[in-house]
Amino acid sequence: MTDEDLQAAAQSALLTDPGEALFRQIHPSWVDDGVPTSQAFTPTPKDEGELSIARGSRTTAEAAYKHYTTIQKLASAGTWAVTVGEASNAGLESFDDDQPDVLAHGFVDFRGLSRKEAKRKGVLLAAHARARGRLFPVEP
Repeated sequence: MTDEDLQAAAQSALLTDPGEALFRQIHPSWVDDGVPTSQAFTPTPKDEGELSIARGSRTTAEAAYKHYTTIQKLASAGTWAVTVGEASNAGLESFDDDQPDVLAHGFVDFRGLSRKEAKRKGVLLAAHARARGRLFPVEP
């Protein structure tokens, strides 16, 4: 980690409740046959190693979806989730990252990982999210 990464992490609070849900909005292009691809759980270069999530202790799957699609005006095929514990078991830390315009924002920290390692960990997270299923909108 660089000094800038350490400073940013120090300003963000480490999430420690292993059962806390980390809600992820999935773009429709990252859904295949109704389930998210691992790409949805791997940061893109513009994310700079920080995979955005909404904290389950501060919002709901429905509220996160509505904020993302209505307030932020971004496309989402729905809300899926992993937990802090699942991210931790994959070797990733999760942080609160309060942002004024983003509801209950946090991130899963992929900084410092090679692209190959990030993809491998994204596959693990996606498997947990797929096993849990889409949380909102609820399947009929």
